[in-house]
Amino acid sequence: MIISHEHRFIFVKTHKTAGSSLEVALARECAEGDIVSHMEDNIASGIPRNYGPTSALGAAYNRHKLLRKLIPRHSSLLGAFYYEHMPAWRIRELVGEGIWSEYFTFCFERNPWDKVVSYYLWKKHGQGKPMLPFGDYLARKAHRLPRDGELYFDGEEPMVDRVFEFRELGVALQELRQRLDLELPEPLPREKTGVAVERKPYVEYFDDASRQRVAELFAKEIALMGYEFGA
Repeated sequence: MIISHEHRFIFVKTHKTAGSSLEVALARECAEGDIVSHMEDNIASGIPRNYGPTSALGAAYNRHKLLRKLIPRHSSLLGAFYYEHMPAWRIRELVGEGIWSEYFTFCFERNPWDKVVSYYLWKKHGQGKPMLPFGDYLARKAHRLPRDGELYFDGEEPMVDRVFEFRELGVALQELRQRLDLELPEPLPREKTGVAVERKPYVEYFDDASRQRVAELFAKEIALMGYEFGA
């Protein structure tokens, strides 16, 4: 996620929507006082800044995995702490209603049937995790899915000013350039894109049960963006 006081915007990062590439491009436009959360592979790049916990305990929390297991991310013991896929409600809580309402807030969304396939293949081939067959993976309630509505909805309404469509990235970049006075490259920097697998069309991964499960779990995103299976 990014909070740019320089350009007066807040970027809420979602999953499998070119978010890492967007974050790298947007971060290059940020000033020293802006907040850019780190990703797992750019911690030493000079890009992330001002995201870490502000308290003494928070500094230790950032260094030691054991503390991160014991202390919840949103604990008041840590102080202000910003991280990669941070929900909009928590960002608003930390920056205050004034900044949240005055800055342009945005995120990107993707057809959830397509997104779930991309997420599954990233886990399996990008991270090398042992995975159940696709249908079984979706059926298991314990498995995490990229339900990004939880990041940017407040009840039944989106909290952000704009939810851009992932498939219309070029149009979105042009709007961001004009609205925020940014110099964003096109194409974007390639981040987290090296999954070497020949992917079938996403509709071929689903049966009736798995298709319906995604429809139920992502109902708010589908209603907001007008998504359809196979479209």
